[in-house]
Amino acid sequence: MSNTDKIHDVIIIGGGPASLMAAFYCGTGGMKPMILEALDFLGGQPAALYPEKPVYDVPGIIECTGQELANKLIEQVMQIEPLVEYNQSVDEMKHVDGVWHLCCKSKKTFKSKTVIVATGKGAFSPIKLGAPGEDEYLGKGLSYTVKSLADFKGQDVLLVGGGDSAMDWTCTLKDLAKRVTLIHRRDGFKAHIGAVNLVKALGQAGEIDFLIPYEIRKIEGAGKVEKVTVFNNQTNEEKSFPVQSIIICAGFKPTVDALKKWGLELNEKGLIKTHEICKTNLPGIFAIGDATEYVGKRHLIVMEFGEAASSAGAVSTYVYGKGKGGAEWWAGPKKKDKEAVTA
Repeated sequence: MSNTDKIHDVIIIGGGPASLMAAFYCGTGGMKPMILEALDFLGGQPAALYPEKPVYDVPGIIECTGQELANKLIEQVMQIEPLVEYNQSVDEMKHVDGVWHLCCKSKKTFKSKTVIVATGKGAFSPIKLGAPGEDEYLGKGLSYTVKSLADFKGQDVLLVGGGDSAMDWTCTLKDLAKRVTLIHRRDGFKAHIGAVNLVKALGQAGEIDFLIPYEIRKIEGAGKVEKVTVFNNQTNEEKSFPVQSIIICAGFKPTVDALKKWGLELNEKGLIKTHEICKTNLPGIFAIGDATEYVGKRHLIVMEFGEAASSAGAVSTYVYGKGKGGAEWWAGPKKKDKEAVTA
């Protein structure tokens, strides 16, 4: 029976860390999960956007790169032999006689009793600053991600932002770049206080330039970034200096068009409202990871892993009843090829 003919116990939309762990926990609970991934590879944001970014907040792993984390998660989930369909972007969801029909842009339709939405930030749409020259120099020295550290070797680099990514990239690039300057528009930060204190210490030691509250006033260059002017948004004082790269770390906003079309209830930020045990407003639809928000939510990878486990348990209860679990019990770790098993 093909993947499109079978009625699955659970289909997970997305292939990032939350999705992979949800699939793993579904498998250990005796269910055969299916993953629908819009890209042609698994790993989500760590693999697509931050393959060389250091990750410090995974329990038991002191430090790894985004790609290393993705590789380990993929290796782990492949033990339970999930079904994986790549290049499948879900366009519409229909509830027919208690079964969800997931209609993809590929014209394929997949059927499932339950769905776990783990789409993360969707299409990875970066939040723009609206700074002068931002669009003009995009791809010409200005970027929103770091895919290869080697691109910044020996350069004067400007980072913009006050979140964890800005702090992490500042610490990572300071020994590779010629000079790193970090600016942030206010003296409050979204980053973890430990990371902020570390960057402040680097600034005080003269290892980086750390300017707050500063914003970009002008970007200059003959076809590519060569110089930037920044200004203090309280005193209007300006500073100009040479740069060859500008990295804007303002975060990514969710692409909510599909979520709205699916009928999911969203908050004012465009994030899925979840309730008890990852439930959404739709029956049999659960949501986890960066696409969701609830009281007390922190967008940390460790919380995604917890939500993954909770959603797998909720799916099992929804399909089989409380405490019963699936029919295909997992026999423990076994070495498997990293390639997805497809039926």
